[in-house]
Amino acid sequence: MLQWINDRLKVFGWLFIAPLAVVFVFWGVQGIVSFSAKQDKGLSVDGKEIPTEEVRNAYQRQLAQLSRLYPEELPAAVRTDLQQRLVDEFVNSSLISQKTEAEKYAVTDQDVLASIVKEPAFQVAGKFDRETYDALLRERGYTPTRFEAEQRDLLKSRALESGVFISAFATPTDLVRAAALRGETREAAYAVLPLKKYLPTAKAEEAAIAAYYEAHKASYKTPETVTLAYLELTVAELAKDVVVDEPTLRAYYDTVKDRFVEAERRRARHIVIQVAGDDAAGRKKAEALLAEVSKPGADFAAIATVNSQDAGSAPIGGDLGFVEKTFLSAPLGEAIFSMKPGEIKGPVKSEFGWHVIKLEEIQAGVSRKFEDVRAELEPEYRKAEAEKRFGEKQEKIEQLAFEQNDTLGPVTKALGLTVKEIPEFHRGMVGNALGASQKVVQAAFSADVLGGQNSKAIEVTPGTVVVVRSAEHKLPADQALEAVRPLVAEAVKREAALAAAKAAGESLAKAIASGIAWDAALKPVGVIAPATPVAGKAVAPDAILLAQPAYVARAQPGVDREILGAIFGAATPASGSRTTGTVALTSGDVAVYALTQVKPGVLTGEGAEERRSIEGAAAEADFSTYLSALKAKAEIHYNPSIFE
Repeated sequence: MLQWINDRLKVFGWLFIAPLAVVFVFWGVQGIVSFSAKQDKGLSVDGKEIPTEEVRNAYQRQLAQLSRLYPEELPAAVRTDLQQRLVDEFVNSSLISQKTEAEKYAVTDQDVLASIVKEPAFQVAGKFDRETYDALLRERGYTPTRFEAEQRDLLKSRALESGVFISAFATPTDLVRAAALRGETREAAYAVLPLKKYLPTAKAEEAAIAAYYEAHKASYKTPETVTLAYLELTVAELAKDVVVDEPTLRAYYDTVKDRFVEAERRRARHIVIQVAGDDAAGRKKAEALLAEVSKPGADFAAIATVNSQDAGSAPIGGDLGFVEKTFLSAPLGEAIFSMKPGEIKGPVKSEFGWHVIKLEEIQAGVSRKFEDVRAELEPEYRKAEAEKRFGEKQEKIEQLAFEQNDTLGPVTKALGLTVKEIPEFHRGMVGNALGASQKVVQAAFSADVLGGQNSKAIEVTPGTVVVVRSAEHKLPADQALEAVRPLVAEAVKREAALAAAKAAGESLAKAIASGIAWDAALKPVGVIAPATPVAGKAVAPDAILLAQPAYVARAQPGVDREILGAIFGAATPASGSRTTGTVALTSGDVAVYALTQVKPGVLTGEGAEERRSIEGAAAEADFSTYLSALKAKAEIHYNPSIFE
């Protein structure tokens, strides 16, 4: 059924495997590293090996993402946590896969196919688009066999999850409590005192600057640096040297011309009949339906909608859409591609049951000539040839860099590369690809490279490999106060301004708590502007933003989340009084709030939203317990060297 995909499509399985990640949240990572570590194994679950390369690739992708959050250096604790979490995820995935296999969960080819064509990433204007599909698959280079297996496993896993999730329920009392909490609103007013209002008057006295510098001297050290020398091998550069002539390009076309053939496609409708364990009964019912749809004026689509047992096509009148012959199971394909438009045939037996078929339309196949695709072929050929040379040269660069690891000379001579240099290279460096590569940074500051050796060949991006050497290593050093005085003075002024804003906020909160009106309390503080912008009216940067008393929800649009958090975290005020407080915002501003009333939410109708929330939480807890039970019975071997 999926041969068409096998022949022509390569799918990036992460699009479909990603939903599985949600189940990994339900099972903690603690204890993973205590599993037995057989030295001859990487990671295995009940005897089933998980490919080491797959784990390492996932680890490198995660490291690349984390490097953006930790530009200087990834903390050891974060690295360890990542390794444990990845092991956890792969163990969970393997446990689920083995469980669905043991329980004989089945997914038909039609189910897999339906999941593909419904994927939004492969659609244009809401419909499956072949060209978009092909382009994305070529870009990702995902093999069809691997995709089909992962997609099938995902569908099985969803079936397993649904069996656990369906048992979750919410009691009437739970629903009332959830509605009261979810729908709660609070009447509050607040004012935001901007830090900018207090910066102009903030002072940075000499004594304060000196004291701040001494207390934060480590923050003003120079970064650890090296002078980084490196050789770079890229597919893009090699492609420029590939010579292309007409005979060569035509010969290449002959090897790939099948890609430029659009096979004949046909659109048919079908009715599928399945009678478990009684093939004769299924055929008899299909024959009766064949007679019915063959009557003059019979509406095949309407009859298919009512009678077909194919969940994917029945709702749309049995429509299979335009498909190639190899996209279908063999019996169905042979039948459809032997018919004439308007012809009805059946019963046809396949692994899915008995089919009654009607052919609607035929789209003839089209082959694109060499002249039509030449512009596409030349860069493709250059890249293909460059990739071949790249592989050969990569082996050479790895060999020479290792054999004579105290110099880059032999590599430059053998491969015709030029040594490039980055002075003052340091962690978190911006403006070049090497600074953004965690692998390059780790190599540049490793003991071996700092000791004068070449690094291993490092893949910076697919198609780009570098070998690096470090020289002129400089450790972090204190900078004299004079060298960083402007930065220190600015920090001192900011601290003084923040202290002034907090003091003003606390004073204002006391005044509001005593019963003074907001306008009266704010008038001596500064210019007041509405918290909600007024069209066409500019607001001064140092204006105090005032939001008048109003009921707000937990996720009230237009209100800062930190302010909402403070309001909903405040104690309920006694009747006729106010609960006031201040909150320092991430921006440096200070907010003052006054809470006057609290209204619990009310359950409306059947409380569908509350029910989903409660049952979802219960289902997550149940599935977590289920996974823990699977883990407790499993034999798991983990060797930490898998990440080296």
